[in-house]
Amino acid sequence: MGAHHRVDLGVVGDARKVAECIDEMLAARDFSGRGYRSDALRGRLAGAVRWRDVPYEDESDGEQIDPRTLTIALDDMLPRERVVAVDSGNFMGYPAMYLDVPDERGFCFTQAFQSIGLGLSTAIGAALARPDRLPVAALGDGGFLMSISELETVIRLGLPMLIVVYDDAAYGAEVHHFKRGGHPLDAVTFPDRDLCALARGFGCEGVTVRALSDLAPVRAWLSGPRERALLIDAKITARGGAWWLEEAFGH
Repeated sequence: MGAHHRVDLGVVGDARKVAECIDEMLAARDFSGRGYRSDALRGRLAGAVRWRDVPYEDESDGEQIDPRTLTIALDDMLPRERVVAVDSGNFMGYPAMYLDVPDERGFCFTQAFQSIGLGLSTAIGAALARPDRLPVAALGDGGFLMSISELETVIRLGLPMLIVVYDDAAYGAEVHHFKRGGHPLDAVTFPDRDLCALARGFGCEGVTVRALSDLAPVRAWLSGPRERALLIDAKITARGGAWWLEEAFGH
């Protein structure tokens, strides 16, 4: 306890028994209170309960799109009935934060032992389990390239899947580690690649997105028969690392 964040009072015990004990103690002291939710905090929660309601500075520049801006736009476009499978990596917070899902069965998160490359196969499983929902695979470019052969499975099974690749031309999480240690980044950064061309080779449709105006083909695909999977190669901004990894890695 206290390995990652300061702990003012640490209690080790069975969660239910500890909660019951605290409840008994408060009842014995005839304690009652409003808690920490002041009127100001209540108003803040009501006005910004969703991440998309929290203001941010859009870093899109015409060549690269802010991943927050991209994901909010996709959230508005996609049908409500969806199942979202998220790979692990520097990008993973954006689809988790900004893509709504209808219920707990609409979200699959694959991170285990910080492994990447599991998102596409997980999305295939989710698509087969819930054929009534639009399957959405949210991947980083590093993890996607590790599992690109699964596109053959997507096409062979005829899955109407939307595959969103957050393409920062890097193993983004490793960039954090390497920067912190002062190491060169050439081993964890990539040259720009045409991921759509690779996807088309497997039989998918593809669209490269650098700005919101590039999403028009996605709207057309969503309104059409969706006979083939669509891959979005989103060239995202990467001026700074994802804040959740900055916090986790201590810089």
